[in-house]
Amino acid sequence: MKISNQKNLENKLANWGCLLFLVVLFSCSKSATKVSSPYVQVGQNVQPGNVSGALKGTMEANQSYNVTGDVYINAGDTLNIQPGAKVIFQGAYNFWIKGNLFSLGSSSSPILFTFMNQQKEDAPATPVATDPAYQGLWGGLWCDTSCKNLVLKWTAIDFAGAPISAAQPPIAGASTGDSYDIFFQNTYGNFILEDSWVYGATDDAIRLKSGKFSVMRNTFEKAGPTGGDCFNVKGGGVGDCAYNLFIGCATNGPKASDNGQPGAVQTNCNFYNNTVVNGGYKNVELGRGGSVNYEQGARGMAYNNLIVNCRFGFRIVGATQSYLGNALVVADTAHMFYGNQFNYSDSATGVEQFYPVTPDSSATGQGGIPTSGMWARPQPTDIPNIVNLLPAGFYPGAPYGSPAIDSLAGKNNPLFKNFPLPEQATPQSIAYASGFDFHLQSGSPAVGKGNTAFSPIASVPQGGSFGANETPPGADIGAYQSNGSGNQH
Repeated sequence: MKISNQKNLENKLANWGCLLFLVVLFSCSKSATKVSSPYVQVGQNVQPGNVSGALKGTMEANQSYNVTGDVYINAGDTLNIQPGAKVIFQGAYNFWIKGNLFSLGSSSSPILFTFMNQQKEDAPATPVATDPAYQGLWGGLWCDTSCKNLVLKWTAIDFAGAPISAAQPPIAGASTGDSYDIFFQNTYGNFILEDSWVYGATDDAIRLKSGKFSVMRNTFEKAGPTGGDCFNVKGGGVGDCAYNLFIGCATNGPKASDNGQPGAVQTNCNFYNNTVVNGGYKNVELGRGGSVNYEQGARGMAYNNLIVNCRFGFRIVGATQSYLGNALVVADTAHMFYGNQFNYSDSATGVEQFYPVTPDSSATGQGGIPTSGMWARPQPTDIPNIVNLLPAGFYPGAPYGSPAIDSLAGKNNPLFKNFPLPEQATPQSIAYASGFDFHLQSGSPAVGKGNTAFSPIASVPQGGSFGANETPPGADIGAYQSNGSGNQH
């Protein structure tokens, strides 16, 4: 009897043990399995096919929409676009946004805004005059002052920039002839662009006339044929622009100015951990910049930017200056903080513009020192550090070339994983990222040289589908971090 009872007990324990094992196994499997997030749904679905006129609701995932006329998102309405959707323009039409637009792609299913049947032509020999990237084949995303949210994630904007042709554009702040890929202007609204691509422009790729912003981990290519910035922030723009790759921009990658939008909000921009390659060469106006720029009352922080073969290096306008009749005024230099910029150039000419040279001998500043159009001073945290090589009496904007400094041409190669340095073609010829890899090799002199002792402004809502997912300052200079963070393209 005792033996039988003991056997029954052993059997029960064995059965309970198997059940417990299955429960634990199921629990572990369930916790280890990543469940895909459901698509964001707003209102009724917009049926695929031809679209124009007033739209609201949701453009469906993995569907194609042919834009056959201007699209309007009315005030109070919202248009949401799900992953994998394609918005294909059949002419030079625009999105006029008075309400909200959320384009929420994913890394595996990006959203595409493009022109019908158009392919990219990426080769050094492609002439700017015939490259479709600079032709403005469709208009752009134009936001009125009533637009509270323009949020673009994992979204490609290709071949935009057709000039406005209507005599009276249907939003405030726009004029006939303006041609931007994206235009935003609500001082208290939110503009979020992250993990996206902007390919081609006929002027500024993005003009932020005012507003709160987060521009993170994007790739900008071929912005402007003869002028235009990739990201041009005007009066009242406040936010962070970081971990972006800017290549082949006509003028600057990011630029900040407090001009153009009078009000209580001062332009305050953090530009950090960006990679800027071959910038400034297509601009026909002298002295306009070619990498990272602050002017006209703007303030902010600029650290950890990797500037390679650009016409001009990091630029802060520090005194009244003009170029071709366009007056500039001093940035808010009392509230500018910067350093840890990495500069590389193939040529001595480029090295002599790491700190832009624009002397003005007709004016003198404190202590009789000549003033100039520049204010950014070389920092000991910059690479290369030329502080001890500067000539006696150097002031920002003054020429500083010398045999020792000129010998830095071709030195401190940042060691991209795949990009030709020194460049075989002229720097202005390679204006695209296709075929190259701008991650850093393990031996790069940019690794571990970044400043992480500051914080993003984080002016927009953070987290979730509708908020920003900002990356804090990185230990490596540039947009690509060796720990896998930063730009994901």
